[in-house]
Amino acid sequence: MKHRLALLAVLGAPLPLAIPAAIAVAIAVATLPVATRPATAQPAADYLPGPDLDAGPTALAPPPPATVAPLAPSPGGILLRRVILDGATAIPEADLAPIWAPLLGQPVSAATITDLVARLTAAYRARGFVFSQAVLSEQSLAHGTLHIAVIEGFVDHVGIDGGSPSQQATLRRLFTPVATDRPFRIETLERSVLLARDTYGAGIETVVTASATTFGAADMTVLANPDRFTGFASADNRGSRLYGDFGLTAGISAYDTLGLGERLEGLIAVAPRGGALSYIEGAADVPLPWLSGGWLDGGRFEFHADTSRGKPDLSRSGSPDGLSLISDETNLRAGLVVPFVRTRSMNLFGRVGLDWQEATSVTGFAGGSTEETNRLAVARASFSWDVADRMGGVSLVEAGIRRGIGAWSDVGGTGPAAGDPDFTLATFGLSRLQRLGESPFSLWFEATGQIAANVLPAPERFALGDSTIGRGFAPGNTSGDSGWGTRIELRRGVAPPERVAAAMELYAFADHGRAYDRSEERDGATFERLGSFGIGARIDLTDWLTLTPEIARQSTGTATDTTDRDHETRLYLSLVTRF
Repeated sequence: MKHRLALLAVLGAPLPLAIPAAIAVAIAVATLPVATRPATAQPAADYLPGPDLDAGPTALAPPPPATVAPLAPSPGGILLRRVILDGATAIPEADLAPIWAPLLGQPVSAATITDLVARLTAAYRARGFVFSQAVLSEQSLAHGTLHIAVIEGFVDHVGIDGGSPSQQATLRRLFTPVATDRPFRIETLERSVLLARDTYGAGIETVVTASATTFGAADMTVLANPDRFTGFASADNRGSRLYGDFGLTAGISAYDTLGLGERLEGLIAVAPRGGALSYIEGAADVPLPWLSGGWLDGGRFEFHADTSRGKPDLSRSGSPDGLSLISDETNLRAGLVVPFVRTRSMNLFGRVGLDWQEATSVTGFAGGSTEETNRLAVARASFSWDVADRMGGVSLVEAGIRRGIGAWSDVGGTGPAAGDPDFTLATFGLSRLQRLGESPFSLWFEATGQIAANVLPAPERFALGDSTIGRGFAPGNTSGDSGWGTRIELRRGVAPPERVAAAMELYAFADHGRAYDRSEERDGATFERLGSFGIGARIDLTDWLTLTPEIARQSTGTATDTTDRDHETRLYLSLVTRF
């Protein structure tokens, strides 16, 4: 991770507990994940670059001090009758009182009082008030009353260093909550930093210094060195035999090219064999500043357009000689995405939008041809929620609903298998990456699915067979109106020889899924299953080059890109470079 935080001091006074505060904040912000991603969705998941090897859960703050043994009286000390907190407003006193309750009416020593003050500071830090702390002032304890001052720290001023005038204006807006959050909470800084990195890439850092004019406050400087371009290129042999196993993909992201804080993305993917498959995509992601401060704060407008052409070699699947198919598809998507929660340990995103799809297929046989065109308008809404927990795991939950707008749609096919333009379907996804204790092993689990209330038009069908579920089969091998799939993967991090690779992860996997057709006229079967298992490795040859070899064995289902109906063992290779 190339981002970091230089934290020089926290509070205006030279208090001894300022050093732990600095460490806490440095850890909290230095581990923030970069939210930028390579160019957006490819036609199938097998085109995606391999995951980062360090995909474990984000480090969390220490557990609250309630897990620590309660304070004990000190024989021979001063009798403590009452504790008064001065300046504490962020946390109700009733929530803090259990820390000192065991000491009331008991003798306490100076060491016990010092421990009490440290635990009060820890209670603030555990709730995210990392610039706050409890301190003792000079006082007499003759009557058994102990006064503890709580300095609820805050950021007094936020400055911007670097970037263009338009970028500085955007960063001031994004970091305004940091200066107005009193007392300051680490979650506020996390949100601002992550939203800034969503906008400008990883080149956003922060430096905090003690305020020279305001006691108990800090000044923050945002160092802006925005990324201009990021991208990737990949080559693999995960394609269908109908189009050619070998595929090439390249994608690029450009930041703030138009001065609107936008992210522009482009992607191209091809199967080189005879131009059998080509795919081009463009996307724009633009912040909406007028939503700031409300419940849609951080909202961004998303626009996506893609077009593809496929000319499969149907003879490889056993189709009659002379049968040909040419398919063209265009998709337009526009919508709003809102980061309701954006922190290093938890994120909640909501999306709404409209999609437009046009798909045309021309089927040729015996010198003649037929053409079919489907035009679909679709309204959609979805959410995604991910959280890193103290059990050493990261969980992701996704759900969405899609509704066809029949009045704006036209399905060219006829009969019960053509698909209903007024369809309704729901999608779901659940995944978790779990570290297995202190060992180098981790476990990945994934479940995904779709439930449809109607016979669906072809572009909306649930598909199995790609680089996630059904990995031993070609993309889209098995499909249905509804379906589900699961995958489990055991991973082990390995330290490779220094001159061979920078990092390596070995894995073994098994997957299984099932697709259901509401109309048997579609492909002659109501239920179809698909499953595979295998082993592989993700090898970071450098920090910008990843090699992924994999062996996958088909265990359930029938491959549709070959006439051989026996289960196969397939060897896959993927090479991804990032820049």
